[in-house]
Amino acid sequence: MKLRYVGALIGLIISLGWISFGFWRMLLILLAVGIGVALGGWLDLQGITLKKTLVKLLDKLTN
Repeated sequence: MKLRYVGALIGLIISLGWISFGFWRMLLILLAVGIGVALGGWLDLQGITLKKTLVKLLDKLTN
């Protein structure tokens, strides 16, 4: 997908969010998404995956 389409899609989502929720709620939603992306990127850099975490959790629960 070309980057201009991605940009257009992001712009559409932001404008629809602004219309639907109002400015401050939309800003909170964008902030929450940004925090989630940053947290996911940090976990990826640390090498933590969902599969490894679930295996560790299940090992602790079964022992």
